[in-house]
Amino acid sequence: MARPIHRLSARAVQTLTKQGYHADGGGLYLLIGPTGAKSWVLRYQRAGRRREMGLGSAAVVSLAEARQAAVAQRKLLVTGDDPIATRRAAKSAGATFSEAADAYIAAHRSGWKNEAQAEQWIQSLRDYGPARATPVAEVVTQTVMACLRPIWEKKTVTATRVRGRIEPVLDWAKVHGMREGENPARWRGHLQNLLPKPSKVTKGRHHAAMPYTEVPAFMATLAERDARSRRALRFTILTAARTEEVVGAQWSEFDLDSAVWTIPAGRMKGGREHSVPLTSAALAILKPLSRKEPPFRLSENAMLYLVQKPAPKGLGLPFTVHGFRSTFRDWAAETTETPNEVVEMALAHAIRNKAEAAYRRGALLDRRRVLMEAWATFCGY
Repeated sequence: MARPIHRLSARAVQTLTKQGYHADGGGLYLLIGPTGAKSWVLRYQRAGRRREMGLGSAAVVSLAEARQAAVAQRKLLVTGDDPIATRRAAKSAGATFSEAADAYIAAHRSGWKNEAQAEQWIQSLRDYGPARATPVAEVVTQTVMACLRPIWEKKTVTATRVRGRIEPVLDWAKVHGMREGENPARWRGHLQNLLPKPSKVTKGRHHAAMPYTEVPAFMATLAERDARSRRALRFTILTAARTEEVVGAQWSEFDLDSAVWTIPAGRMKGGREHSVPLTSAALAILKPLSRKEPPFRLSENAMLYLVQKPAPKGLGLPFTVHGFRSTFRDWAAETTETPNEVVEMALAHAIRNKAEAAYRRGALLDRRRVLMEAWATFCGY
């Protein structure tokens, strides 16, 4: 009879204190040392000899991650390879940060919401992460700080995302024997002592919004060139959507006949499905696009670069993409008699009362369509 696997729980990993080996199954053990430190080890036999392989500290590597690492090592045994020897060979080969990042993304992309998320990881690590040729074993605190310090206060959201992406790549590399030691990108107990809290940096800072009176001329400027980032930004402004909602959009979400874009709950900030009425102007942007790839396949910062980078690469303006949502709200409040709840629904803002929210999602779609058509007309369409 086969021995059961997955005997441990995340709760048990936290609460167990007895020194020694605690079996999860499949050769994976939680080892608690004399000092109470917890780590993961994989026991296996090779050529009649028992071997024991470390899989990282339990303070860094979760139970689920340890199980994934154990499965990966057991697969090596099936193919006739020795996991410890393979780890040593990988370490001696001097894998680069880019190779580790690419491998991490390849291992996880099937579990992400959409392909755009993988593209965002690739782009942000390429633009702001450690130099791609840097040996992953040599990424230290100074390396990470050199990436983060220049953008921590100017591009705080981007910087926190980059840090949050470097950290799991380095954890992955450690589990696979490419590096040793503590993770230099971890926040708690490490970088938090070197950098101000993101909330302190961004406190009081608002998304810079273009005055709505300037929007028609700006939209005309965007339409002068048929570039992907320009099309995406025009569509974003016309729909009052968030950046991540647009760059992650899939063709399956669009019903062009009914002129409705239904964004699934998993892609919405509030975790609720959101229907966007598509104006004739928004449809005119969508319909000519190829169906062979997502309509707005871009990095999460592409539209921001377009707005803020100096000419000739960008437009050199002091506004943010998210700020156009505030621009839309100001326009609606100051130039229309649209009820506030219609505007809030157009912006996909949360409504606390669930029954009321359900009613509004259905009953207000037609009223939101009228509002969005008026907005498109104001924008010059």
